[in-house]
Amino acid sequence: MLKKLLLPSLSIFLFTACSLKMPEFSMPSFLSFSNNKDALALEKANVCQKIEDIDNKLFCYRKIVNENSYAQLRMGTYSVEKKDYKKAIDYLNQSIDNKNAYANLALAFLYYKGDGVEKDIDKAFKLLKDSSDIDPNSAYQLSRFYLQGINTKVDVDKGIDLLEFAASKNMLAAQKMLVNIYKEGLFSQDKNAKKVKQWEDIIKKDIKDTNFEIYKL
Repeated sequence: MLKKLLLPSLSIFLFTACSLKMPEFSMPSFLSFSNNKDALALEKANVCQKIEDIDNKLFCYRKIVNENSYAQLRMGTYSVEKKDYKKAIDYLNQSIDNKNAYANLALAFLYYKGDGVEKDIDKAFKLLKDSSDIDPNSAYQLSRFYLQGINTKVDVDKGIDLLEFAASKNMLAAQKMLVNIYKEGLFSQDKNAKKVKQWEDIIKKDIKDTNFEIYKL
């Protein structure tokens, strides 16, 4: 059941320029930086992201990958798509070592599936938990663990809190899930027309969900 819930959302960030034309980058509104160095690193990586030709794009990333955690993150997700899991794990661990919490989601996915590593749901859970207060994508995926009691006790309040955090950062999937929860009374929640309308009104604003831009090559 968990696989059915995780795969549709996680597979989005595995697209690269080979299979999807990169849109013009717009910085997700949820991003905040502890120092100018992080902001400059993302800015430099985004120069590469805007290049459409795949060979030139890769050349651009490789020039900065030893020092840029966002280049490491994106080369990691690109390597996952190419099924070069050794490189993917190396890149993603480098990014995490450089304090880039967004790499946790991609590495968690590998541990969840057992691609290139021994399958380890505990590790996947911890990676998501460690980044869920920063990355809306991690929060969204972690909410499933709490709502369904996977690898942890069922904690609906925690699951809802994680969903609301993701939804507040313009994650459309989280917004739609909250609508369904309060419309259908899922997870033993009372049906709540007010909350249904609240999230439906936000969805109607059609704010672009840029949450996965951070992972795209």
